[in-house]
Formats: sequence, structure tokens, C-alpha cells
Amino acid sequence: MNTHLPFISLVLIGLVLYSCQPKTQESKVESHLGEIHFKVTGAAEAQPYFEKGLLLLHSFEYEDARAEFLKAQELDPDFAMAFWGEAMTHNQPIWQRQQYDEGKAALEKLAATPEGRQAKAGAELERDLLKAVEVLFGEGDKFGRDKAYASNMEGLYEKYPGNHEVAAFYALSLLGSVAVGRDEAVFEKGAAIAEGILKENPNHPGALHYLIHSYDDPGHASLAKTAADRYAGVAPDAAHALHMPSHIFVAMGMWDEVVASNEASYAASVKRMERMGLDNDARSYHALHWLLYGYLQQGRVADARRILDDMVQYTETLPSKSARSYLVRMKGNYLVETDEYAGSYADIEVNLDGLNISQQAIWQFLEGMKAYQQKDKKQLAGIIDAMGQARQQAGMAVTNAGTPMCGAGGSYGNPNQLDIDQAYILE
Repeated sequence: MNTHLPFISLVLIGLVLYSCQPKTQESKVESHLGEIHFKVTGAAEAQPYFEKGLLLLHSFEYEDARAEFLKAQELDPDFAMAFWGEAMTHNQPIWQRQQYDEGKAALEKLAATPEGRQAKAGAELERDLLKAVEVLFGEGDKFGRDKAYASNMEGLYEKYPGNHEVAAFYALSLLGSVAVGRDEAVFEKGAAIAEGILKENPNHPGALHYLIHSYDDPGHASLAKTAADRYAGVAPDAAHALHMPSHIFVAMGMWDEVVASNEASYAASVKRMERMGLDNDARSYHALHWLLYGYLQQGRVADARRILDDMVQYTETLPSKSARSYLVRMKGNYLVETDEYAGSYADIEVNLDGLNISQQAIWQFLEGMKAYQQKDKKQLAGIIDAMGQARQQAGMAVTNAGTPMCGAGGSYGNPNQLDIDQAYILE
């Protein structure tokens, strides 16, 4: 494997890189998605769907979680927390993404105003959680809303000591309040909260998941090794839970474990796709990307090529933004690790229309490496100039707070500051 560009390869993999009288902490829910103890106001027949949705939400299986919350709403149209849950599926804090309009629409189905929505809550805790989600889908830019939401959840964490769900969502809100990079104090606080939950419930999927994210870097990864070893076994029905331990394994150079995790995660996503009759975008391209990278670190170049060939086919069948984005990344990792800029894989073409600046920067970087190896100085200079212009233009779409003006962000959406920073590194 090529050892000359390890930092660039990490940048590429990083671009890849939730009864009428309610009682909390009493209803034990055990499944292949983890274990929680949470009871809220709603019809008895709707409770299992809400609880399953909550478990899926903790493992970032947002679409499936939403489906469960919608089932709960069908069974009990006044189940306020089911609408809260649906709105929460439209906020992906770790990925710095949010479907703002959809989240507001979910809340407005319950009632037209915040006051009307809170009036339908059956307990003070439920009203407080509804008030908190109103902040996420309220006024201001996304970064400001994330910070305000974390502050709100801190108040609830202090108001409801011992409530695991409040604690878990507070820990997640802390991680989501950091728009770019790692804030040591904030991430350590999130980790401590997650660890506190796990002392009382070692099978809580959110606590395991958020602890891994809190320590998701080479300097801290060993602190989440136990959680990484445990999470996939606690929530094997969540494809993302099968993938997530590999964040720690990559940081620790445990390539056999990286491969095993992502083989299992990708297989689970394919099984779900086939069971539900979904299209190729239901494949976990994220896990497939990490699997390709793991194979390359193991020296299994032929297996990496097979994945890249498959990804080309999937993209041709359904050229979605997601597929095209991941094809760019996979091509990038393959070329950086193998140095095959003169080979056939360097000639893979991808339509970049609508892709985020970070994906465009990867593409231009690869074209620049080809020009460099061909000693084409004019071509190389033109590529560098084009990269700079594209980055500056994308930067104009980012507010001074470092978040996209229309709120979403993400690898194939509107740019956030992290995207701009990554593009600058590649430039």
C-alpha cells in the first residue's frame, strides 16, 4: 500500500465519516436493538412502536425509526411523543444535517402552534422534550439552534436526574453542538454522561453509540474499545450499529475487525433492502466505503477492486447523489492507496452535478495527481486554480457561524465549514 499520502487517505475516509399516567424508567424493552426503560403517555397498543422507534433513533436508523413513530401515530393520533420522535428523525446532529421543513411539518401535524403541541403532552417531561425540539426547528441558523438545544437539554438533564433518555439525548446534543472538529471539554462531557448511563444499563444503544462518537479519534479511541466491542452485539438488527465499532477499530489500526464490522453492516443493509423491496440507495454505501478501505489496508487489492466495480454498477443503475458521492470517495481511497493514477480505475467518470464541495475537491485532487504524475504543469495549475475558485464560491454559502444558510449540510448537500476546510486541505 502507498505510505506517502496517509493523511490524504484519512481525509477521504473521514468524509464518509439518531398508561395514562406516564412513568419513566419502568418499562423494560428488550430486543435486537438494545434495551431502554422509558414510558410515555400514549395508547398501550402504540407504545411498542414508539419504543422501537426510539431504539432505532439511537442507532441513527432514521428512516426505520420514522416508520415506527408513524405507526404509533396511526394507532394513537394524540400520542404527542410519537410526533416528537418523528421530528427527531429529521435531525442528524453528528452528520451536521437537518431536514428543517420536514421536522417542522412533523410537529405541526400534532398541532399548529408550540402551545397547542405542549397542551397535548401528558406529563411535564413530555412537555419539556417538546419544548426542546421546538428549539431545533426554531429560528436562527443551524449552529445557533444546535447550541441552544444543547443548553436546553442541559437544563433537562439537571431537572430529571437519572432519566436515561434525557441523559442520552443531552450527550448527543453536546456532540452536535460542535460544528467543526473536536472540542475536548464538550466531547469529554458527552462521554462522561454516556458512561454514567452504561453503569446502570450496559445495553443502552444510545449510550454505547454516543460514547464511541465521543472518543472517535486516534488519541482517545482506546477509551471506547469496550463500547465498540459491545455495541454490535447489543443492537445487531441495526446496520449502523454493526458498522459503528469500526470507527474505533480504524483509529486503533485493527483492520481485521474493521473488515468484519463492515462486511456484517453491509450485508445487513442488503438484507433489509431485499426484505423491504427498496432500491440501491438502501445499500449501506457508507459501510461499503469503509470495507473497501479496510481491504486496502489488509493488502486485499483484488477485493477492493471488486467493491469499486460493484459501486460503478450501482451508480449506473441508480445515479443518485448518494451513490455518486460514495463512488467519488471510493475511487479516491483506491487511487491514493494504490498509486494507480495511470490505471483504468483512474478513468472512472462520475457526474458531479449537485455534489458537495468536498466531493468536488476529491475529484479535482485526483485529477491533479494524474496531471502531476504526467508532469503536466499547465494542467495541474489549472486544476489548483479551479479548486480554489470552487471552494471560495462554496464558502459564500456558509454563514459566519460555520453552517449552511438553509440549515442542512452533509456530504452531498449544502456545504458546511467542515466541507470547506476539507476542500482547502485537498487543494
